[in-house]
Amino acid sequence: MNQSLHTLNRSWYRVIGLLALCALAGCAITRPIDAGDPSPRLSSCPPLPNCVSTEASTFLHRVSPFELIVSADDAWPVVKRAVAAMPRTTIVVERPGYLFAKCHSAVFHFVDYLEVLSIPEKGTLAVRSSSLLGISDLGVNYFRVKRLREELKKQGVIK
Repeated sequence: MNQSLHTLNRSWYRVIGLLALCALAGCAITRPIDAGDPSPRLSSCPPLPNCVSTEASTFLHRVSPFELIVSADDAWPVVKRAVAAMPRTTIVVERPGYLFAKCHSAVFHFVDYLEVLSIPEKGTLAVRSSSLLGISDLGVNYFRVKRLREELKKQGVIK
């Protein structure tokens, strides 16, 4: 009897711990960059496998940079069209050289955030895609960024 009560308590601690981790993951909400920020940077990825970024330093989150082969001014309209054309994606904030979009999954309509920041002095685009909630995204954000890269290559904007 005492052993089964001990096992039940351990199970409850695991459930509470898992719920706390999920709540913390929800606190890692991406917010758009402020318009007046003098040196804008994309948000960093949380320590969960549900985010990818060209600015990440960890292997788990890092994707290679988007290197422009045209000027940032010429590339930006193409970038905006490519993001707007992605399935179930809505651009929420768009300023010159920056956009913030919400992407919804097909089945459960989970929300992911996609950000693109033009860095003209480096000739690159910084890109970040992250889930709003959850621990794993099963590679959804990685494949979203990969599709965006392929489209921009096809359009002759990046290497």
